[in-house]
Amino acid sequence: MKIISFGVNNFRGIAGGLEYNTIEFNNSNTIFLLGQNNVGKSSFLKAYEFFYKNPTATVEDIYRMNPENIIEFELVLQLDEFDFKKESIANKKEGLKKWLNPDNLLKIKRVLKPKSGAKISFEKTENYTWDYNEDKYVEKNYGGIGLDTVFQAALPTPIFIKAMPTEAEGEAIINEILKQKATANLEDKDRQELKEAQAKIQELQDKLYNPESIQSYKEEVNKYFQSLFPNTKIELSEKDKAKWTENSIGKSFAIHFEQNNNGEKDETIPTSHERIGHGAVRSAIFSLLLMKDVAEEFERVDNRKDYIVLFEEPELFLHPKLMKQLRTLIYKVSETDTPYQVLCASHSPQMIDITKDKSSLVRMIKHNEGTRLFQINDEFLKDSKEIKTKEELKQEMNEVLRFNPFICESFYADEVVLIEGPTEEIILRGYFNEIQTDKDIFVVNCGTVNNIPFFQKIFSRFNIKYHVICDSDAADVMELDDLGLIPFETGIQKSIYQQLKSDYKKADYSVGLFQVNVPTFEPSHQQETINDYLRYSNDYLVTDGKPYNANLYWKDVLQPNLGTEEINNVPIVKFLKNIVNHN
Repeated sequence: MKIISFGVNNFRGIAGGLEYNTIEFNNSNTIFLLGQNNVGKSSFLKAYEFFYKNPTATVEDIYRMNPENIIEFELVLQLDEFDFKKESIANKKEGLKKWLNPDNLLKIKRVLKPKSGAKISFEKTENYTWDYNEDKYVEKNYGGIGLDTVFQAALPTPIFIKAMPTEAEGEAIINEILKQKATANLEDKDRQELKEAQAKIQELQDKLYNPESIQSYKEEVNKYFQSLFPNTKIELSEKDKAKWTENSIGKSFAIHFEQNNNGEKDETIPTSHERIGHGAVRSAIFSLLLMKDVAEEFERVDNRKDYIVLFEEPELFLHPKLMKQLRTLIYKVSETDTPYQVLCASHSPQMIDITKDKSSLVRMIKHNEGTRLFQINDEFLKDSKEIKTKEELKQEMNEVLRFNPFICESFYADEVVLIEGPTEEIILRGYFNEIQTDKDIFVVNCGTVNNIPFFQKIFSRFNIKYHVICDSDAADVMELDDLGLIPFETGIQKSIYQQLKSDYKKADYSVGLFQVNVPTFEPSHQQETINDYLRYSNDYLVTDGKPYNANLYWKDVLQPNLGTEEINNVPIVKFLKNIVNHN
C-alpha cells in the first residue's frame, strides 16, 4: 500500500487548527511541512495518527472548539497484491474490488459531527467510500462496519516521533516494538507450548526474545544511529525480572547509551537518558523506529510502504552538522526499497534538500479562517526547469544551490526580491539592514538573470509574494502595460514579464513589482538625473570585480546619504522604497 493523498478539515491536533487542506503524496516518499509557527504543521502529523487509531473525539479536537466545525478526514490509498493477501481483506476481495479504480486506488472519508449543548458531544461517526462508477461518495457499510475499518489492515502504520519525548516514551517505543516481535513469534511457534506447561515460560522467553535476533536488530539500528553519533552506541538491557505467568510472559527493556573511545567502552562518561542530550535521544528513537520492520521480521518489497513516520521538528537540539546528516538519513530511509513514507514538520531550512527525487515541500500559511497549503515536488521543479530526467534535475538544483546555498531560507519568508547577481545583493542586504520595516523580505540572488523565471514559478506556487529587479540588457524597453509592467518582447526579460503577467491574474495571490535597470546596473546609476555625489563612480576599476565595487558604492556613497532627499533619485534606492511600501 501507499498513501496518495491525505486531507484534513477542522481538526486541531497540537497548535494551529486546520481547515480543509490536502497533502498530495503521489510519488513522494518524503514530505517536509514548512511555514509559520503555530500554523498547524504538527496538527497534520497528529491528524493521520488520529485517523488511524480512531479514538473518541473531544471538544479540543475541533478547530476553535466550535461545534459548527465538522471534522473530516479524507484518505486516498493505493493497494497492492500483498494487501489482498491479508486475512481481513482476502475473504472479501471480490466484493471490495468494486470500490477501487483500475489503479487500485481506494478513497475513503470519515466525518465527525459535533453537536452543541451544555457540553459539546459528537454524533455517530459517518464513514464514506468513493464510488468510482457513480463518481460520488456513498455511506457504505460492509457487514455493519465502514469500509475504512475493513481496509484498516492496509493502512500504513503511523510512527509518531514527538518533539520532546520523555525517557518513559522512549522505553515504551522499544518495548512495543519488541513485544510485537515476540507476539508474532509466539503465535507462529510457541502458543501450544505455553498451554502445555507453565514451567517452560523461561524457555519460551528465550525463544521470543532470541538474543541473536535482538542483536541483529540492534546492529541495524546502530548503523543508522552511528551515522549521526559515530562514538555512541545504543544498548538494550533487561529492565526487571518479574514472576511470569501464562498472562505475563514478556520481558521489559530499558535504553541506555555506551560511549566509545577508540572502539572501547568508556566507563567515565554518564550514559543515562538525562545526560546524553535531547538530540541524541530523539535520533536514537528515530533509529529504533526505522528498524521496526526488521524487529517484526517483515519482508521488504520495493515501492511498498507499510509505515508512515510522522516526525515533529527533527532539527531540535542538533548541531548544524548533525542536522544535515539527519536530513540525509531521513531521505535515505524513505527510498523505494524501504517500507517508510516520511512526513516531517520542520522550522529549519537546513532540513530541506531540493535535489532529492520522490520528495515534496509543503508550505503552510495562516489564512483568515485557518490555514492554506501550497506544495511543490520534484516533478514541478523538473517542469519549471524544462528538463526531462531526474539526473538533469539534480544537476540543475545543485547549480542553483551553488549560486545561493541559503535559498531554502526563502521558503519561510513573507516576501522575496529576485535579483540577478552580487551587485544588487550587496546593496539590498545593506539597505535592509539599515532601514526599519515590518516586512519579512528575503533577498534571493538567482545567480543569473536566466534563472529568474524558474524562481518566479517556485515562489508563485508557494504563494510567496515576489518582486523582480533585473537589467534590460539588449531588450527594448516598452511603455508600461495596463498592469504597470514593462512588456518585453525579446530575451529572458520576455519570460520574466510573461510569468509576472500570469501571476497577476491568479486569484488570492499578491505578486510584487517588476523594476529594471536600463541597460544594466552601472550605467543606470550614472545618469545625469542623479546628483553627482550619488552616482556610481567611473573611477571604480573593472579589474576589482563587481562585488568589490558594489560594496564601495554602498559604503562610501549610498549608506552615508540615505537620509537625504536626493537619494530618491538613485534607481536602486527608489526600487527598494517602492518594494517596502508596496501592498
